[in-house]
Amino acid sequence: MFDDVAARRYLAGLAPVARGSVRWLIYDDARQWVSVVDGEIAPLRENCEQVLRASGEGDVRASFIDAIREFLAEGTDYTPQIVALSCAVLMQSIGDLDAVFAQIQSDVMATLVQAEDVVVRPVAT
Repeated sequence: MFDDVAARRYLAGLAPVARGSVRWLIYDDARQWVSVVDGEIAPLRENCEQVLRASGEGDVRASFIDAIREFLAEGTDYTPQIVALSCAVLMQSIGDLDAVFAQIQSDVMATLVQAEDVVVRPVAT
């Protein structure tokens, strides 16, 4: 399970997020692997929209989750793809891209890759 307290302690040691950027924590429960990425919000939105366009219509959450797992297995070079796919997973559950980005901009986000599921959510404050 994702440990919000440990995540906040870890993130507290980092420089603040730049204005117009978002901080994303990627956590693999099985390997206790953590990656933190800071990225500008505009390119993230473009990447997310591209993933959503490429996916077509309907519920493709399982495909997004499979892709996240594949990229995670490849290593940190694929962190931007994991973040874009995580955004698409949020879109599948929230349904409104503006609402997704309002949430992303207001919190540090986390992608938790568990054996049975991938959870994308804000780090609890």
